[in-house]
Amino acid sequence: MSNGIRTAHKEELEEIMKLIAKCVKVMQDGGSDQWDEHYPNREVIGTDIERGTLYVYEDNHAIAGILVLDENQAEAYKTITWEQNQGPHLIMHRLAVHPEVQGKGIARQLIAFAEELALRNGYTSIRLDTYAKNTRALEIYPRLGYQLRGEISFPSRTANFPVFEKVLIATE
Repeated sequence: MSNGIRTAHKEELEEIMKLIAKCVKVMQDGGSDQWDEHYPNREVIGTDIERGTLYVYEDNHAIAGILVLDENQAEAYKTITWEQNQGPHLIMHRLAVHPEVQGKGIARQLIAFAEELALRNGYTSIRLDTYAKNTRALEIYPRLGYQLRGEISFPSRTANFPVFEKVLIATE
């Protein structure tokens, strides 16, 4: 496969960790402390791979982007007023695109993949949070139909996390 989206393989952990390290450097150089040497770490990513929830965007036999899709919502999500309360809900985590190929629509393709997967599997909405200092994410999600639902915080970060939702199946 020259390019496409598929589940990650455990032997790709090193390549994925290198992609994350490059993303962390770009984030930190841009003033964002969303990710660092502690998160997302090898254990978190290894678990994502083991569970089959980490997807990779492969471009010319190299991993150009990653995205985790599961049903694990942060405890703070309970404080959010969601439009779609009937589940199940698919949660997006750890979306990252290699800095050398950012701006080529890879994040958009990963998000579209998540939406297709969610619809195929009967999820009523997609939920996610992103960092208040992540200006690119704050721009892309609303453009793709995601609605801002509120903000949560994590004690180890200096800024809040806006929370978004895209309703896929209306239930009333």
